[in-house]
Amino acid sequence: MTTPPFEQLIGRVSGDVARGPIDRILLATDGSIFSREPAAVVYPRHTGDVVETVAFARQHGLSVHPRGAGSGLCGSALGSGIVVDFTRYMNRLIHIDEASRTFSCEPGYRFGELAQALKGRGLFFPPDPSSGEYASFGGMVGTNASGAHSVKYGNVSDYLLDAEVVRATGDIFTLSGLSAVETSALAAPFGALADLYRENREAIERAYPSVRYNVAGYNLRNMVQNDRLYLHKLFAGAEGTLGIATRLTFRLLDRPAHDSLVVAYFDAIDKAALAVQAILPMGPAGIEVMDKSLLALARSSDPVLRERIPAGIDNVLLVAFDGDDPQETEARCRQVRELLGEQDLSDRAYLAVSADEKARFWAVRKAAVPILYKLKGEKKILALIEDAAVPTDRLVEYFTGIYDLLNRHGVQFVVYGHIAKGLLHTRPLLNLKDPADIDLLKPLADGVFDLVNGLGGVVSGEHGDGRLRSTYVQRQYRTIFPLFQQVRQLLDPHGLMNPAIKTASTPDQMMRHLRYGAGYRRMESGPPQLNWEGGWYDEIERCHGCTKCTTVTTATRMCPIYKFTRREAASPKAKANVLRALISGVLDDAALYEKAFQEVMDLCVGCGSCRLECPSHVDIPKMALEARARYVKRFGPSVHGRLVSSVETLGRYGGRLSGWLKPVMDLKLFRRAGEGITGISRRRPFVPVARRSLFRQVDPVAGGGRLQVLYFSGCYAGYIRPAIGTALIRTLTRLGMTVHTPPQHCCGLPLLTKGRVDAAREKVRRNLDRWRHLLDRVDHIVVTCSSCGLALMDEWSCLMDGPRIRRVSGKVIHASRLIRRYLRADRVAARQATVAYHQPCHLKVQAEPGSTIAMLDALPGTDVTALDSHCCGMAGTWGLAARNDGLSRIIGSHLMDLLDASGADAAVTDCPTCEMQMAQLGSRPVLHPVELVARCIVPARGHGLRQTSKDSIHP
Repeated sequence: MTTPPFEQLIGRVSGDVARGPIDRILLATDGSIFSREPAAVVYPRHTGDVVETVAFARQHGLSVHPRGAGSGLCGSALGSGIVVDFTRYMNRLIHIDEASRTFSCEPGYRFGELAQALKGRGLFFPPDPSSGEYASFGGMVGTNASGAHSVKYGNVSDYLLDAEVVRATGDIFTLSGLSAVETSALAAPFGALADLYRENREAIERAYPSVRYNVAGYNLRNMVQNDRLYLHKLFAGAEGTLGIATRLTFRLLDRPAHDSLVVAYFDAIDKAALAVQAILPMGPAGIEVMDKSLLALARSSDPVLRERIPAGIDNVLLVAFDGDDPQETEARCRQVRELLGEQDLSDRAYLAVSADEKARFWAVRKAAVPILYKLKGEKKILALIEDAAVPTDRLVEYFTGIYDLLNRHGVQFVVYGHIAKGLLHTRPLLNLKDPADIDLLKPLADGVFDLVNGLGGVVSGEHGDGRLRSTYVQRQYRTIFPLFQQVRQLLDPHGLMNPAIKTASTPDQMMRHLRYGAGYRRMESGPPQLNWEGGWYDEIERCHGCTKCTTVTTATRMCPIYKFTRREAASPKAKANVLRALISGVLDDAALYEKAFQEVMDLCVGCGSCRLECPSHVDIPKMALEARARYVKRFGPSVHGRLVSSVETLGRYGGRLSGWLKPVMDLKLFRRAGEGITGISRRRPFVPVARRSLFRQVDPVAGGGRLQVLYFSGCYAGYIRPAIGTALIRTLTRLGMTVHTPPQHCCGLPLLTKGRVDAAREKVRRNLDRWRHLLDRVDHIVVTCSSCGLALMDEWSCLMDGPRIRRVSGKVIHASRLIRRYLRADRVAARQATVAYHQPCHLKVQAEPGSTIAMLDALPGTDVTALDSHCCGMAGTWGLAARNDGLSRIIGSHLMDLLDASGADAAVTDCPTCEMQMAQLGSRPVLHPVELVARCIVPARGHGLRQTSKDSIHP
């Protein structure tokens, strides 16, 4: 096949056209089981770019696949032609009109962003899919998304007021424009659509199952009303097969002021199903179910859930009510509890009215499902039969049938979902690298279709048909399937728009283009540079593509680079995608050493937020370190990498030269030349080294208390800001501890992040040798640098293994945790201070990350504001590079805005490079938290230590 001349398209659009191997791999997957590499990816900036892209595709016979956030579960956004991704540029909120309760946006705008924009306005957008925080409105329209509360509030199509749509012909129309005129005035093909509906109205209305939640096929019902053509319901749920929406307008509702919750435990699933039937007339906002399979898995996998979920129960219902009258919502909850008791369905129903009670119960639901993604082994939960919906009066039969089907095939599974809608998420555990499990896909899917079809239901209730279920559309709608084909032909006469979806599917489509499959093989890619428990192949394959790591709001801390660039390559999952292509042979071994590959890896700054917040806890930062280490192993470190990772060397010798070095380094000419040689931005001022290091200022042993601690200062407190170290030692000794400050070397993290694994490993060895006589004597290894703490606790085990490494990891404690443990009200004097605290990323991923703010709150006279901040933008030494300087400052500007708004006199943070960024971008002094404590701490009477409770540290 001749390669299309994409350079022509590049000249016709103002957006980006990406067609390199890495670019295509990044968009080859979504949240489904499939993988389909496109010919190219277009990131349009405006509607005109979409028109040009469609025209180019039509000219060269390429299919077009509009893509939202990439979180879909059935492969609707995948294809071999041109993928059109709106999340990079066409992601804007156009306006919110509070008076008319409407808003307009571009298709790449996300549900989570809207929720933030509506805060304080008393308005909300009711459809709330579980992926809502990162789902885009274009994708939500494509699947006609709903969510947990749609039993009361409906689907996206119920709120869609208007859309600007580009057809496969390049024409542009709006839904409101079509409905504004009588059908006789409509031009082709819309007049023909109106005629098609009128001529087949009775057949259309009879063909749909009597289930409210149905996104299977096309919704042709009520297309013509009062001689007007309304295509809102048709386009919502069409999955990009009838046109590409480029602007959307929705209505909003007033947000209910109150909500209440009932949690009911049942000893049989049929009782829960009967309870749903009894509760629905009361008008609940939603009813969620977790069945025995999920509860058993949750209890066996999580000690916390083991305590919260009673043993011996079969399933749980969570029944939610909302409204403006709190007494009414609570009364309905009480009625539910009474009804369940009266009908002998459940005698264990509990009301949750307060925010804490509701949060506690919902936490169980939110914690249980993510456990499924963390299961060890080759079998993973699959989105295969997860979207079936049946009439709620047939739920008992559905439960019986689905259990029988899966048990008959010997498949482990879990069931949860929106039972109020008759929609259950049944997730089998299968290994898609095992031919035996692959052979089960179609029998299971066929079995579920036969079951739900016989019960008057559908296999696609809210997630869409996609590549996964389009094969069942014809079987679902035998009488009107030809009408679906006619609609498709009228609006997409060239068959360009997502051609494999809805009407053009083949019977074996769900078995083709699997992300894994019988032919999937792991290719040997050389010995690993880091230690991997279970191997890095397993870690790479654990990413299932849910897309949570592309959240752009403050709901997650990850990923700071993606949040500000919206580049797919910056997303954490991008690293897993390209590495999976490498280990499976899609990319050859040489690709690892190419610029495009390493650029993807270099967009990981190692903050660790994704590792903490990923549902599967995939260690993306470690993957990036491994790839970087392999590159450096072959080519050696760059000048920039060698320089910024040699902080200890600069510290040891720089102090002697600091008197004349800083004036020289501050010369603009020198900094300009230095940028060209070292890659360090000329805009970054030289950070002077202290004339006398910490180790020349303090004794090797200080204090005389029975609690023994080893202080690992790190390079910053050791050589650049010794005042941090002296403040800590003064604080700990006054609290009655003995502090050992032995000779020490860099923690190795700066070296590791630049791929210098051997040098980092040598630093670890030297530190272990220096401390060999102390490790068994000390109770703790205390750190003031959050990154050093992460290195000793976690990263050292990536470099070496053995009992000493594990002993160090077990004894490391951040200074704030230790001080908070022993700080009492009678040990601190009042000192007036107004400060704003920024929590570093590397502290966030450690135990008790809130210890610093709790410690500061315990200081009388200190007014502390905890900033709702994310990454500061420096990200270790990443922000020092000239190529990263601009983005680093943009990211940091958000933090500085928060700091300015706080009105604080000083900023406080536990991280050296966060301190540098805040000092360089702002005008306030920046302190380490222990410096504030040291100003307030009073000497101990004797050396007795008394550990305080968490409550008693407050004066």
